[in-house]
Amino acid sequence: MVEKQIHFLEYGKLPSISRGIGIFNHPVATAKQGATRIHSGITELPVGAAVPNHSHPNAEEQVTVLKGKVRIKIGDQQRDCSPYDSTFISGDVPHEFSNVGDEPAVVMVIYGVLNDKSVKRTFTETGSTVDIGSDADRFPASPGA
Repeated sequence: MVEKQIHFLEYGKLPSISRGIGIFNHPVATAKQGATRIHSGITELPVGAAVPNHSHPNAEEQVTVLKGKVRIKIGDQQRDCSPYDSTFISGDVPHEFSNVGDEPAVVMVIYGVLNDKSVKRTFTETGSTVDIGSDADRFPASPGA
């Protein structure tokens, strides 16, 4: 029998992990809390910051904008999203998002893990695949930045 997990996760007590270029991630429900099918977090993006084009070979993803204005590109489509606008992205679909507003943006990201406890990220530009949240999961500065 699997042990039941219950955690109250206060935002102010979540870890804050730098992903580079001023982007911070706050893991919420992860394998560390006993999650086996989801992985979620809150990501803060400073003005002008962008998460580079990537995909998740082993996870579906939902992104909800909580604060600010975020441009989300999925495949050949793009939309500027405001608070409470959301996306759903199937596994292995390239996507990226950037803060196009005039204030820091905050998004909630929820992954539905398909076949592994860890979510993978494959960077489109390099083809390298890393575990979400690992030391290798860092975002390089945009060209010309």
